[in-house]
Amino acid sequence: MNIQIEDIGPCRKAVRVEIPAEQVSAEYERILGEFIQGAKIPGFRPGRAPREIVSRRFAQDIQKEIKDRLVPTGYREAVKQHNLHVVEVLSVDDVSFVVGAPMSFKLTLDVSPDFTLPTYKGIPLQKKKQEVTDEAVQTVIRDLLERGAIWEEAAGRPVQSGDLAQVDYEGVCEGKPVADLAPKMEMLAKGADQLVPVQEESIIPGLGQALVGMSVGERKQVPVDFPADYLEKALAGKKADYFVTVKGVREKKVPALDAEFVKKLGMESEDALRDRIRKDLAAAQGQQEHARLRGEIVKHLLEKTTLDLPGSVVDRETRDAVYDIVSTHRARGISQEAIEERKDEVFQTAARTAQERVKLRYILHRIAEEEKIEVAEEDLAGRLAELAQRYRATPEEIRAELEKKEGLDDVRFEVRLNKVLDFLLAQAQVKEG
Repeated sequence: MNIQIEDIGPCRKAVRVEIPAEQVSAEYERILGEFIQGAKIPGFRPGRAPREIVSRRFAQDIQKEIKDRLVPTGYREAVKQHNLHVVEVLSVDDVSFVVGAPMSFKLTLDVSPDFTLPTYKGIPLQKKKQEVTDEAVQTVIRDLLERGAIWEEAAGRPVQSGDLAQVDYEGVCEGKPVADLAPKMEMLAKGADQLVPVQEESIIPGLGQALVGMSVGERKQVPVDFPADYLEKALAGKKADYFVTVKGVREKKVPALDAEFVKKLGMESEDALRDRIRKDLAAAQGQQEHARLRGEIVKHLLEKTTLDLPGSVVDRETRDAVYDIVSTHRARGISQEAIEERKDEVFQTAARTAQERVKLRYILHRIAEEEKIEVAEEDLAGRLAELAQRYRATPEEIRAELEKKEGLDDVRFEVRLNKVLDFLLAQAQVKEG
């Protein structure tokens, strides 16, 4: 079998394969025999029809079957002879086949990059000093008290900053209802009995603070300036008026840090609560520092490694990154129109992210091979348990779902790369800050 390979781009090869005439003829005879055995032709018993009749009647089917068998055969031989690490077969072209002559075709393949790893043991890292301050503990306690707060009716007084105001409102922009300009953003157009936080930050700019001093039953016209970069592009840079009526006022009642509150949290005393918070903060700091140091390792590897990337893999990863970005934007309430207007920015960000992801995966995979880092069943089980906890399922259910979607190998691959990062961190030269 004659195989010629040409580099036609980064990680892309054109492979020309020629299969000898003898091999083609042998395959032709084998397939023709199968057709003779299975052919149902009037006037002949099964398996007794003359080969000339079968070959003429089923000529196209026989040729297709030969191509379907010999092209994969040629591909496998090319991969074996030249030790190709194929990531995707992009096309099969120029298939030439005549009985009694060699068969030839061209494959266009993307292959894994061939590159040299940098020195990856002893990466210099600076570890930050970990300290849990009394102020940090007190901040957590304040947050706990805030979460335990209740909202009560504030009778007999006007709206104050920090309140929740129950209001009816409707917006008008350029003489038209805001609903006409932004029909998909109902909460920007109008609302009835809506609870609006009286604070500086507001989805309708300035509306919350404009309520300060208003009393129940009072109606007010509030001018609103939408910023040029407002999330709803139909309103960006425009002025509007909102007609607001206050229907109720609620104030926050924060509980005291007393024995009753501490007991509700399952602690015996305030000191025990503070000790628990301090330990939790220390653990969180440790996890954050661990993640930061791993991030420094990733940055080091990306900077020190030069390699080409297969275009098909980067394209696929870019599509995934675009999906992730768009999903995040939608979750934040950004409209489809606004996303469309930013599509160039979204794509550029996704492309950069994809290139870094793909590059890092190749680097870590190569290190895993060098260091013979594998995924044991207990490693996989641990990750499945984490996923089960996140999605409120059992590990068995998570495994079954992944197997159904053929995603278990992806999880195993992810676990392997994480083991590599932990290995590199253990091998790093870490200086205490």
